[in-house]
Amino acid sequence: MLTQAAQNMARHPGPLGVSFRRLAKRKCWNVAVCATARKLVTIAWLMLKNNEPYRYASPTTTQQKLTRLRVAVTGQQRKAEHKGRRPGVKNGQNPPTRQVPSLNKVCEQEALPPAHGFEQLPAGEQRILRTLGVIEYVQEIQSERRVPRTRRSRKKTPQ
Repeated sequence: MLTQAAQNMARHPGPLGVSFRRLAKRKCWNVAVCATARKLVTIAWLMLKNNEPYRYASPTTTQQKLTRLRVAVTGQQRKAEHKGRRPGVKNGQNPPTRQVPSLNKVCEQEALPPAHGFEQLPAGEQRILRTLGVIEYVQEIQSERRVPRTRRSRKKTPQ
């Protein structure tokens, strides 16, 4: 199971994914998987020891997983914060969007300790993030933003 998680790191935009791809270029795939699995174990141990969330997790997937876990444990769903409707789309203006919360807001909603921002990280970790070129990703997950809502294609009924 750990090697499967490490193989999924190949597509992750965060620092673990970047280091996996860099290592896979120089060594064979299996070596990169094994090294990333070892990193995952170390990170998991440090997260449990220090009672911290993973600070490079995607906020949307983290929110979905924590929501499913909360509903499975307590059986309670959260009430909507805002009631009412958004103004409709008119002539291409005001296209449908969805809000992506920051990782800190997701942790706060689920009563978890907040993740550290880039400025609060140790100097060595900041240097590594600069070297890997993932500062934009770190700042992106630490801020709330709106993204275009994907349109689902409707299946055409045969006539």
